[in-house]
This record gives sequence, structure tokens and C-alpha cells, in this order.
Amino acid sequence: MNETPNDILKTPVAQADFEQITRLVSSEFQVQEALIEHNVPTYYLAERQETKQAFLNVLKGLDSMRLTAFLRRVDGKIVLRVVPGIPVKPSNIAINWILFFATVVTTFVAGYLLTPGIVDPVVGGVTFTVAMLAVLGTHEMGHKLTAKRKGMAATSPYFIPGPPPFGTFGAVIMQKSLPPNRDALFDIGATGPVAGFVMATIVSAVGMTLLVPSPPVEATAIGVPVLWILLERFLLVLNMIPVPPPGGVLLLHPVAFAGWVGILVTMLNLLPAAMLDGGHVARSTVGERLRYVLTFLSIIYLVIEGFYPMAILVFFLSMYRHPGPLDDVSGLSAGRKGLSIVLVGIFVLCIIPSLPVL
Repeated sequence: MNETPNDILKTPVAQADFEQITRLVSSEFQVQEALIEHNVPTYYLAERQETKQAFLNVLKGLDSMRLTAFLRRVDGKIVLRVVPGIPVKPSNIAINWILFFATVVTTFVAGYLLTPGIVDPVVGGVTFTVAMLAVLGTHEMGHKLTAKRKGMAATSPYFIPGPPPFGTFGAVIMQKSLPPNRDALFDIGATGPVAGFVMATIVSAVGMTLLVPSPPVEATAIGVPVLWILLERFLLVLNMIPVPPPGGVLLLHPVAFAGWVGILVTMLNLLPAAMLDGGHVARSTVGERLRYVLTFLSIIYLVIEGFYPMAILVFFLSMYRHPGPLDDVSGLSAGRKGLSIVLVGIFVLCIIPSLPVL
């Protein structure tokens, strides 16, 4: 049973507006019963009627009244509740810029420390910074632009500085309003990882053409993503990967390492867990109950793979109930159901098994 979030129902809608709201709702839905429950205009709707576009039309009409609505299935009945619109507080853009420049510094330091004996450290720091921010920024702007297209309020990206070897803990945007329906929730969750995956693929391909031939040296090997195995074969056909000297190795250029980090971030974000991007996709696709099961399986996967900090983070995030979209009755479009299979494919390509480095 899905309920409207209680904290949004605390402020009642004025009873004088009830008739106007009722006319609006009745113009879009077949209403079986209209009443005020706990000072909240509540409408019990007939089954077997189109709800997705009708609800969007109601939202548009309520927006001019500074109201919003929730559509839920409660005890087997379709219920629409009208509540005050959620005020959107302005963000302090200075914080975004401070974090951005701090991340520029920390990623430069990380790139600088990665590159002795490979390329000039300053060049390594600059190229690693540009590549990392390109991947993370593309991911978050995918979310930001989708939120704007769906009429949702969202902050600009917050880049999070971190220590070497990555120099960052990623980036996030904060949603200030709920998606109108499952389609929008799916799009918000999917566009970031897809955009980030495309950029990480480009950065990885460029980085693999910059691999540095070297005599045998002591170096730390990293697991090779499935995507890199395919990219290697493609670039070898085009003769775009450097050839190591006899008995030698190829060392990772900072750009290639940035692509590797971007692939790792994409894989982690696509886990169908908690408030991760994959969690939003799972919530829109399979609902809240199965999402809890997928979250549990994701935590087990993270523990098995040794991502203990991430497992702890997901565990704590899973304690918070996903609010869902405003319309949690209308189903997901067929096209998006098909796209969910594509997202699974992207996740598989981003898996990093314990294989030797290129």
C-alpha cells in the first residue's frame, strides 16, 4: 500500500477552494467520490480509465493555484489527494563553485601523483582533471537537463573533492521536487548513467590510444572492465593502441585511468538500490517492495566485491523510504521498459572482474 508522504499533508488546503479543485479534477477523471479528509481534498476515482495524461493536466491546473497532487492506490482504490505545493528554496550557487574548484585541485593532485615515470606530472594532473570532470559533469548534467525538461526543480551539480588516487567522491545534484510519474522517475535515474557511460567510453578509448610503452616495471594492476576488452579489440583492428617493447608493458595514461574511474562510477550508480540512479529505475520499473529485495542483493554484491564503504552507504540509504513519483498509479511506458534492458547491458559492460591490466 502506497501512502502520500505525511510531512506534505500537514498544511491543509483551504476549504473554499474545494469546489474549484473538484471541477478541475472532474474535468479529467471519472470521480466516484469527492470529499475532504483531514482537511485534504480527496477524490476516489473509477477504475479502468486513463490516468497518466489526465494527472499531468490536473497538475498543470493546480500549479496556478500553488497546489499539487498525489495519485496513489490505497486499499485497492485509486485515490487522488490535493495538497499545498512544495516551496522550492533557492540554492547558494557559491557552494557549487567552491566545491567545483576544490575538486579541480584534488583531481589535479591525484593525476599529478599518478604520473611520475609515465608522462610529465603537470600534464598528467591537467589531463586527469579534465577527463574526470568531463565524465562526472556529463553524468550530472544528464540528470539536470532531464529534470528541467520534466518541469522538476533541481540544483546545479555539487562536485565532491576527495583524496588520491581518484581525487573525488563523485558529484550529485539535489532534486527539489518530485517527478510527476514513473516515466519521469525512470528518465531521471537513467539519463545520468547513460550520459556518463557514453563519456566514460569516449575518455577510455582516447586514454587507450595514449597507453605508454615501457620496459618491465613494478606497477599496480587494476581490473579490466568488460567494456575495455571490447574497446581493445576494436582499437587493435584500427592499429590505434601502442605496441609494448619486447617483454615490456603498457602503462595507463591518466586519461585512461579517468575513463576507468568513470566506468566504475557508472556501474555503482546503476545498482538497483536505495536512492542510487539504479534505485530510481528499479522504483519506477518494479515498485517499492521488489526494490528492497534488489537493494539487499546489491549490498551483498558490494560486500563480495570488496566495496565495503559503498555497501555501508547503501545500507544506510536503504533505511529511507523512496518517495516515488506524484503519480504512482500510471504504469511505465513500453519503451522505457525496453530501455531498462539496455541499462542492464550497460551495467554488465561496466563490471570490473579481476583481470590483468592492459
